[in-house]
Amino acid sequence: MRYLQSRGICVMIITRVVLNEADLDRRVKALARKLAPDVVRIRYDIALDSTDKEAIYFRVLLSDDASREERLGEVAGGVRAELSKKLRLDDLGLMWYASFRSESEQAMMKDPDWS
Repeated sequence: MRYLQSRGICVMIITRVVLNEADLDRRVKALARKLAPDVVRIRYDIALDSTDKEAIYFRVLLSDDASREERLGEVAGGVRAELSKKLRLDDLGLMWYASFRSESEQAMMKDPDWS
């Protein structure tokens, strides 16, 4: 439940999603293990998207081999399909987005959100 206040009016926004984050964490970790060695790890955040609706943003760290140009499209498509299927994302009623990065890219960027 969120509250928005604008021009002195307070509006309560009730989302239609009930999300058990502990269960989601467990399923995300299990999926990352299943997709290894192509997937090193999967992290996520739940935040508002550009339409001010709650969404899940996945950060998928891929092995350098999975990130090669000739494999990336197939690997990314497979990861997206598995995320949707195994995590039942359509049932949650949330939009979701997946971003991909290679291990080499992360080693260079050292972004803590991807660690």
